[in-house]
Amino acid sequence: MESGELIIVSLLGLAGLFYTMGGFAGGSMFIAILLLSGQPPGQTATAGLIFNIFSTMSSLTRWRIHLSKDLLWFIAGSVPAAFFSGSLILPEQVLKIIMGTSIAIGGLAVIIATSPLRTIRLSVTLKILLGIMIGIAAGVTGIGGGVYLAPLLILGGIAEPKNSAATTTVFIMLNSLAGIAARAPRLTPILPNPLLLITIPVVIIAAQLGSYLGSKRLAQLGVRRIIGVILVTIGTYFTASSI
Repeated sequence: MESGELIIVSLLGLAGLFYTMGGFAGGSMFIAILLLSGQPPGQTATAGLIFNIFSTMSSLTRWRIHLSKDLLWFIAGSVPAAFFSGSLILPEQVLKIIMGTSIAIGGLAVIIATSPLRTIRLSVTLKILLGIMIGIAAGVTGIGGGVYLAPLLILGGIAEPKNSAATTTVFIMLNSLAGIAARAPRLTPILPNPLLLITIPVVIIAAQLGSYLGSKRLAQLGVRRIIGVILVTIGTYFTASSI
């Protein structure tokens, strides 16, 4: 493995470790790292979904004890929406702008969502509709949607931080599976990539450690604030450089 590839794999592993501490998969940071390394936006979005799947499947073993079934209605809307949007083929430049903007907005939402603004009760219909909106963004960008759902749950007083983290873990995993299923005809250029094959086990191990620390040991607030700042910075950079 060349030194440049080793650096990329190490950064992806650290992203998986840090993000799963906060109940995320790390898709937004995976995508940012791959874009910075010069990977095409379309392939990057697909790779982000793949990383999300392995990261969340690994970390779910820790987070599942905090899962609230009442919150799964968001998934009922998001999964079909992620499949639909994942089947769309957009120009690379347009996709890069959308990805950068989505990362920045997600980071800002994570920073703001430090405590409930008020306690609200959402109907099943509204949960499904919100899930659809987030699922569309998840399928197009490969981010997974956790950076949008988690702030919504926290700001609305809908879930405690650890319940929110468990819900977003399942949310990201299923959205990413739907996005990959929609992109199945376009997976051929991605799967033989040795960088991807090497990174997957690194991400699995990092997710196990990160989810253990996040679900058992660490408070969520500080971790999520740092994640938010990173996302805003990177997302703004990609959006500005693509216009």
